[in-house]
Amino acid sequence: MNLAKLRDKMDDLLNPIVVKELRQVVRSRAIMAALILFLIVQLGILLFNLTVDERRGVDYSSLHAGRRIFTVFQGILLGTCMLLVPTYAGIRLSSEHSETNVDLLFISTLRPRHIIAGKMQASIVLMLLIFSACAPFMTFTYLMRGIDIPTIVLILALDFLVVLLGTQAAIFLGSIPTNLGLRLFLGASGLMALFFMFLGGMVSSIAVLELGLGSRMDTSEFWLAVGGVAIVLAASIGQFFTWAVSLVSSPSANRAFPSRLYFLAFWLVTGGVAVVLTYRMREVELFLMWTILVTLMLCLQVLVSINERQQWGMRVLRMVPRNRFLRPVAFLLYSGSAGGILFATAMVALTFVLTLFAVYSDVFSALSFSSYRLEMYRREIAAFALIALYTLVYCLMAVWVRNVLLPTLVKTSHTWVVSLLLFGIGFSLPLILVFMFRNEDWRMGQVDPWWYISNPVWTIYEILERRGSNADDFLNGSLVFLSVLTFLMLMACMPWIVRQLRRFHPPLTTSAETP
Repeated sequence: MNLAKLRDKMDDLLNPIVVKELRQVVRSRAIMAALILFLIVQLGILLFNLTVDERRGVDYSSLHAGRRIFTVFQGILLGTCMLLVPTYAGIRLSSEHSETNVDLLFISTLRPRHIIAGKMQASIVLMLLIFSACAPFMTFTYLMRGIDIPTIVLILALDFLVVLLGTQAAIFLGSIPTNLGLRLFLGASGLMALFFMFLGGMVSSIAVLELGLGSRMDTSEFWLAVGGVAIVLAASIGQFFTWAVSLVSSPSANRAFPSRLYFLAFWLVTGGVAVVLTYRMREVELFLMWTILVTLMLCLQVLVSINERQQWGMRVLRMVPRNRFLRPVAFLLYSGSAGGILFATAMVALTFVLTLFAVYSDVFSALSFSSYRLEMYRREIAAFALIALYTLVYCLMAVWVRNVLLPTLVKTSHTWVVSLLLFGIGFSLPLILVFMFRNEDWRMGQVDPWWYISNPVWTIYEILERRGSNADDFLNGSLVFLSVLTFLMLMACMPWIVRQLRRFHPPLTTSAETP
């Protein structure tokens, strides 16, 4: 009787989305056929290499045969998982979240976080199924020399986290309610992002193999590095999870509050990890990697914030603090377009202030890197600062265009389309003008880089590749110019921000109780 009650209780705790998704996987013949083909390919590669090594004899290459074959298996595993699992999860959620095919789960009593968690848990089961088909072959390479068991386990864990990050990012893209054309554009962007994640995972795995980090488990540096990477990847997965939950939540709810609060915690935790790792491992590149990650997430935060609401319903206004000192903080964290833009702008400024402090301050001067490396770091920081500034400029310009020039033609939720159109104009217009008015200079390769200032790609390329006093002047001048332009666009949008700030107050209760 007790076992029956325990079984019923566990059955009630099981997420129904997981059951639904796994039934679809089991019934799919394509998944089973892919797994069988997966096993056949790995077995063929292993037998072929064993036959070739036996005929070749013992030499240097055969002593590293295990590492070589492991790299091939790891590429197959990571490539298959990055292509299959995120694509499957993203397409399933996108089809269910469309306006023409609303799945019953979105009108059920399930909470939004249970929906996203169920999709993620089903994807994890599918990942474990693929890993279980490949891990035995990868472990067998230990017997072929050139690799150790701790390194195999470490790389498999890294691959699992990378695929998990890609899957959660695909679920986030699938949560965006758009029409077919925009969905195809988001799908193409997601595939490109998955490709870069695959390259990053392969490069990291090869570096782990070359350095033999699995044999350094008794050192504190090993656990610091592994723990730092795991924390950053897990925090990134959680950030995409909160964004996806916000997108599938009810429009009347305070959807942005959990994601912005989580991002603030994410910024503090990962920043602290980056500082500790940089100071202990004597590598400032770790802090720059944190800057890159946070900058890209903040750019995405800005692009999402410009599409948020401009007015609040009673459900959100009841949550507004009555304390006037706490209300500005709530305005930055609660749902709302103006608050989201101000929040992201403040975080961008704070991120680069801390990054410049880390590179130029006395705290990291003990790292004693050369002047060449310092110049390289300065240009990399400037490049990502320009990415953030260009994102702010084009997004604020889109907000101004939609509110002043196109107030009735463009919906608030489609402001990001206006920003992409403005980006396309800024990208192509300098090329047309240079071809028309500076054709001879263009042929000679002597065009003043200021002609391309509205083109982010060309400007960042000039900063990273060119050297000399003229290049330094252009670097500093472009940062100043875009900072001033960002401030001017923020001032142009200030009436729109002030109107939202005035409407952000708790409801006035004037009704009295009847006797």
